[in-house]
Amino acid sequence: MSKRKTSSKDKQDGPLVKKRGSRLQLSDLPLDILHSVLSRLPIRQAVRTSILSNHWKRLWCSRTNLEFSFRSLVHKMGSGIPRSSISEYVFIQRVDAILKQHCGVGVEKLKVEFFPLHGEHAEHIDRWVQFAISSKTKQLIFYFECQRPTKEPYGFPFQLFDASSGSHLEYMKLGSVSLKHTANIKVLLNLKKLELEDVNITDEELKHMLFNCNALEFIGVSRCKMLTCVETPHPLKHLKHLHASHCPLLQRITLHFGLVTLEYEGPLMTLAPPSTLRNLSIKSSDFSSSLAYMLTELPSTLPRLETLTLKSEELKRANLLNTPLNFLHLRHLRLELNFVSLGARSDVLDLACLLEAAPVMENLEVHMLMGHEVGRYRKCHGELRVLPSHPHAHLMLVNITGFVGQKAQVELALHILRNSAVLKAMKIDPKPTVAGIGADLLMNGLCFLDGYKVAKKYLRRADYHGVVDVIKVRRRQVENVMPFKLIDPMWLAILAESE
Repeated sequence: MSKRKTSSKDKQDGPLVKKRGSRLQLSDLPLDILHSVLSRLPIRQAVRTSILSNHWKRLWCSRTNLEFSFRSLVHKMGSGIPRSSISEYVFIQRVDAILKQHCGVGVEKLKVEFFPLHGEHAEHIDRWVQFAISSKTKQLIFYFECQRPTKEPYGFPFQLFDASSGSHLEYMKLGSVSLKHTANIKVLLNLKKLELEDVNITDEELKHMLFNCNALEFIGVSRCKMLTCVETPHPLKHLKHLHASHCPLLQRITLHFGLVTLEYEGPLMTLAPPSTLRNLSIKSSDFSSSLAYMLTELPSTLPRLETLTLKSEELKRANLLNTPLNFLHLRHLRLELNFVSLGARSDVLDLACLLEAAPVMENLEVHMLMGHEVGRYRKCHGELRVLPSHPHAHLMLVNITGFVGQKAQVELALHILRNSAVLKAMKIDPKPTVAGIGADLLMNGLCFLDGYKVAKKYLRRADYHGVVDVIKVRRRQVENVMPFKLIDPMWLAILAESE
């Protein structure tokens, strides 16, 4: 067999990577690919590549993302090393050692997340801030969590920034720090995203901080215990998204024209959002009925709402007499409802009115947590109710979770199925995705099996277009098993937080 002749073009361009015999070496790859590979490794593992050879010795030093945490610097899978066994100064020494070896330029992201750090470590943390400044870091994240109430939180040193160095920051997240002297902050000119969590900051200090942040697109405040009002000093023309949650003293949110998305979690307050608002998420324990709140309070103030999320514990059945139904632009509705306290007085068929309330809705999610007072539907519970027909010409996707086969749940699902002219998919999941105190009232895992059997019997029978997808539950999976052991771990984390 004749060998292929090497063209002059092949000789000129050369191979993409060098060959050593018939084997390709990882170190022969272009530098930009190697840097990309190293950036995907935890920082501890990236540094360890320096022992491979002289070629690898300094490669990690140009890493663009530096993330320092217990997991990235200390934790080893299966080692069983407790977080409490690592002192603050061991952590500080490891961070310092890495920053000293880094080339100090082109850092896109610097993240330090280690809960025990506080004000007494200011000298070291200030040094990391100076590194971020000199390396022109774009994303700066300092997330601590003061575990010792007697210790002062770290005071973030805005005085280290000037107009030049501050202009590089585009994203900043600060957790469990103190912000003082914010009246002198005039350097965050290109900051697009700001998140403050458990930060000691007053209303006036926040306004001063935001005064020159004219490029801001997102503001997030969470667990800020001193805030009573979230208000920008003047309209920020680029600000589109505001998130506020678990600020116990918060009484007012002043929203300026241009805001598109609002996420709020906490005690219910009067909202006067601008007409530009398109997306709203409210999670509150103050609703007596989220359905009544949604249909009586929101349509008049949010006529152009397109997506809506409501999460609450239902304490009262909605009174829908003379209720205005005019969500004329709503396309995506997500309800997270805990009916445990309402018990047998609940009637989820009330939710059927949503087809009339939102005539252009395309995506409907109903996530329920039900008590055990009303069991799965049986013939002895009476005939299934059928509401007057109300064809819906836009609804395409429906997702119902926590479907344990109760009569009103069956009636609601059938009403949606029969009246949705262009429905493409209806997902029915017996397991709940809603967290809430009272989940343990579910007797045992067999309630999920009940939901699966009822959905299969009644919904599949009425499904003439093959759009119903019932998540399968087997007896051997749920028999003699408490429900909390069958639910996704993410759900359990949310439940623990709510309690």
